[in-house]
Amino acid sequence: GYQLPVLHVDVKVPSEHWMDGKQYAAEYQIFMIQNREEKRRGAPAISVLFDIHPENEDNHRIGQMIDEFQKVYDADMAECEDNRRKQRRLGAWAESTLWGGSKITEEAQSTIIDEPAEVETEFQENLGNLRRKAQEYKRWNPFHETIVRSLWFYGYEGSLTEPPCLEFVEWRIILEPALISTRQLAQMKNILFNHVNGKCERTSVHSSENGVARPLQPLNDRALYQCMCRDFIGDKDRQWYGENRCQWTERDQFGFDKEK
Repeated sequence: GYQLPVLHVDVKVPSEHWMDGKQYAAEYQIFMIQNREEKRRGAPAISVLFDIHPENEDNHRIGQMIDEFQKVYDADMAECEDNRRKQRRLGAWAESTLWGGSKITEEAQSTIIDEPAEVETEFQENLGNLRRKAQEYKRWNPFHETIVRSLWFYGYEGSLTEPPCLEFVEWRIILEPALISTRQLAQMKNILFNHVNGKCERTSVHSSENGVARPLQPLNDRALYQCMCRDFIGDKDRQWYGENRCQWTERDQFGFDKEK
C-alpha cells in the first residue's frame, strides 16, 4: 500500500452526513489527494461524525485542533480591532483638523486619541504575540485513534459540499463517531460562526437552520456501500483474528458461519 497526503482538514457544524437517520453535532472531514504516477479520478475524503460524550468529557486530541483554530481566530480579531483603532484615530484627527475642534466635534471624538502611549504599546505587543502564535505549527495526527475510531465506513462517490460542488470526491463515512464535549462544540461554533478577518469582514456564510453544513442531498441513484470486518481488517488485528476476520460474537452479522 501507500499513504496519501492530507490536503486539509475541515469542520462542519452540524454534520453534513446523517447516519441511521441521525444528524450529528458536527462533522470532521479529512481531504486527501491522489499521488500515484498513473492518473486516477477522485479525491478521497474521510468523514468522522462528532457526537456528545455521555459524560460530557473533552476530547484531548480534538481539543488540540480547536486550539489551533482559536489562535487564528484570536489573531484575526485583534487585527480587526487594530484597524478599527486606526480608523477612529484618523477620524478624530480629521474632525479636529478640518472643523477646528468645535465642542460638538470634541465630544464626538473617540477617547482613543487621548489614550496614554503605554496603552497603545501594550495593545501592539499583544497583537504581535497573537500573530506569532497563529504562525506557530505543531505536529498533529489527524487520524488519531480517539478521532478516527474505526477502520470501517460507508462509502459513495459524491461531490464537494461547498461551491462549485464538483463531483469527484470518494467519501468514506467512518461508522464510529468521535466524542466531544458540549464546551468544545460551543467553541467550534463560535470560531466558525463569528470569525472576522483582519479587515473586520465576516467570513461565515452560516444560516440559523443549517449552520455551516450543506443541507442533506438526495442520493440520486448513487451506489452506497458499507465496508466492515468481512471486507478487510487492520494490520494490528490480523494475527489476533486470523481467518475469522470478525469478532466471534459478531460473525453471523457479517456473513460468516458462527458455528465454524
